[in-house]
Amino acid sequence: MNQVAVTGMGVVSPIGSGRVAFWDALLAGRHAFRPIASPTGLGGNRLWAAVPDGFAEAPGVTAAMLRNSDRFTAYAMVAAVEALAMAGLAEGPPPRTAVILGNTMGGLPLFAQTQLELERRPQHVTPKLMALVIPNMAAARISLHWGLHGRQLTVSTACASSLDAIGLAARMIESGEAEHAIAGGTETLLAPVVYQSLDRARALSRASDPDRASRPFDVERDGFVMGDGAAVLLLEHAASARRRGARVLAHVRGYGSLTDAHHLTAPEPGGRYEAEAIRAALDDAGCDVRTVFAHATGTLVGDIAELRAINAVFADRSPVVTALRGHLGHAMAAAGATSAVAGILGMQAEVVPHTLGTRAVEPEAGFDVVLGEPRRRTYTEFSVNAFGFGGQNASLVLSG
Repeated sequence: MNQVAVTGMGVVSPIGSGRVAFWDALLAGRHAFRPIASPTGLGGNRLWAAVPDGFAEAPGVTAAMLRNSDRFTAYAMVAAVEALAMAGLAEGPPPRTAVILGNTMGGLPLFAQTQLELERRPQHVTPKLMALVIPNMAAARISLHWGLHGRQLTVSTACASSLDAIGLAARMIESGEAEHAIAGGTETLLAPVVYQSLDRARALSRASDPDRASRPFDVERDGFVMGDGAAVLLLEHAASARRRGARVLAHVRGYGSLTDAHHLTAPEPGGRYEAEAIRAALDDAGCDVRTVFAHATGTLVGDIAELRAINAVFADRSPVVTALRGHLGHAMAAAGATSAVAGILGMQAEVVPHTLGTRAVEPEAGFDVVLGEPRRRTYTEFSVNAFGFGGQNASLVLSG
């Protein structure tokens, strides 16, 4: 794949919305872990990383765009506005543009809140509930707002969703099925019921210190911190970008996706199938990648499987590796696309953000994890990993 150009990108994140604020916060080493302002009685550390309410106060975003939209849809709309403006398509892309977004459970927090409303005041339950919370509404609202009539798909492959969305969109452009695509992921699962379930499953960090609650690849890691947000790329065929005189930010060069068929929630411990997904993306790209934006959520079993996969694939390359979960928490379906945005910004700035919260890397790691501060590094290609429940393994390679 060498004809799929990235000409725009947008991001909504807990540490800053808009690519400039997001990038500045990454480099400054800011995290977004705060106490949950909600019911008492929750177990664990009661921390998560929430996007501030001011995320929609962005250039080009109007109240009409966000009307009748749940929060996960609003995140996607705001990120899409930024991506299209950057691509020089603020008035809207061509009508046959595809919209492919990743999401897990749609507007689950609103659904949970509405269930409580049903028990207290059933007459106040909104008649618009289905149109607000079902997962395809983010893609649908984008298509509706800009009058788009291309493929509209919602990909739900757990934490791999946004990388699968970008990979599928890139394949559509490569095959000629679409010339433009809005692709990425959006997520908000910040509801007490989700927190409590994950805490009881011991998936969440128990650390009480917010600065050490998320520790990717760290020997003392003990789980992830929930987060939310969205990231969107505007993809188009390189020939289209040339005709328009658009600035090309990057190219989607390779994509690999497969399942390990091992367990509902745990990866195959040796990382065999994660490694296969990474290799598939590298083989597709055909370039020498030595910079990796890892999935690395900070869980005991998840990080060790990915560590072994990276060891196996990059054994003779000594890659530089980073992960963003110490800054952002784990935004599930939006995580991979957010790392892709960070990687593109990093290529432009010749900087790799550091792995916040991590102090002592697992001794088994055969690679160089960026710690302490961002690292000056010139790189023209990088890979992004995303692995999720159900054995979902996805990897992308992007280049300049």
